Amino acid sequence: MFVIAELALSSPTLVLTPTIEANPSAQVRIQFQPAMDPERRRFFVLVEGPDFDAFDDALDDDYTVAEPTVLAEQDGVRMYRLGLTEDVIAVTPMVTELGGMVLEMHSTGGVWFVKLQVPDRDALADFREFCIDSGIEYRLERLYRTEPTRSDDHGLTDQQRETLLTAAREGYFDVPRSTSQAELAAELGVSDSAVSQRVRRAVAALIDGALSVDEPPERRV
Repeated sequence: MFVIAELALSSPTLVLTPTIEANPSAQVRIQFQPAMDPERRRFFVLVEGPDFDAFDDALDDDYTVAEPTVLAEQDGVRMYRLGLTEDVIAVTPMVTELGGMVLEMHSTGGVWFVKLQVPDRDALADFREFCIDSGIEYRLERLYRTEPTRSDDHGLTDQQRETLLTAAREGYFDVPRSTSQAELAAELGVSDSAVSQRVRRAVAALIDGALSVDEPPERRV
């Protein structure tokens, strides 16, 4: 059994804080936490909001991110690729160091709500201490136990997930691209057209499914 904690975190040093504070009605959800490249410090977010012009203006002035790039847009939801600046305190590496994982991270009203899976209460206490020492306001919303699970795939098949993670790792979404479609196809052992179809369908599935996750039954501590 693992401990699941739902937390509210806020700090000027957390990623995208200036942007989400300037756009409190925007729904921002961080994706691909396990795929974050520690060297490139890049990650992906899904954004749903009424005014992307205002959101993009805030991104341009946001000291926590660099090189914001729109990768896809569908039905009022955008996928961005962002780089982390040196001004950011990244919570994911600390959670990983404690033997846990970030299951979900989304913003509401300018605050980050984070769902963690950690081995025990001691690990959660260590994470709380890390937040306090880092100047991050920490509020525990909910605590319960559940069977160990991996992060929700948001409607992606295993093939689609593998394709997106490989594409991100190899720089397929970079501007300019660090790898070609043909090179990505060779890496995955499929045809060029198969890669193109997988990426398009995966992005569509991710956008469709990421904002409506069904939670499994849980048992409170």
